[in-house]
Amino acid sequence: MKQEEFVKGLTYLGLAYGKEFTQLETQQMYDFLKEYNYDTFTKAVKNIIRSSKFIPKIADLIEECENCKSSVRIEVIDYMRESGYFKLSYKPEHQLSDEHATRNYLKARTFLQRGIVPDWLQADMNEYYTRMKQEKLTASQHQLLN
Repeated sequence: MKQEEFVKGLTYLGLAYGKEFTQLETQQMYDFLKEYNYDTFTKAVKNIIRSSKFIPKIADLIEECENCKSSVRIEVIDYMRESGYFKLSYKPEHQLSDEHATRNYLKARTFLQRGIVPDWLQADMNEYYTRMKQEKLTASQHQLLN
């Protein structure tokens, strides 16, 4: 995440709790949270604001970012399943059975739970994440037009 994005999310958090962060506090928090993307961070901030009366510590933000990251990954795997990803075979003319596709889906979920996502699956998840976001954006634009 870019530092400007982080500052925007941190300002949002500070407004909710009546706290203005110093430059040193901001830098320290950024050092621990910069690995997360902006969407994950803002979702975590909003979840904390909804659920906690007290301003979070860095560890609280990290924990919530990890929770949000996990839930997004599961959403992506589920989207991949709905899109027929797990029915695909190495041979383009051949599709896998529903049973085999379900096994592949469950293997992917196991990878996520254990935190050992292979590079090939992560690359596919990134591609489907982009598609999923675009599809949601298109759907929300369509709803606004109707």
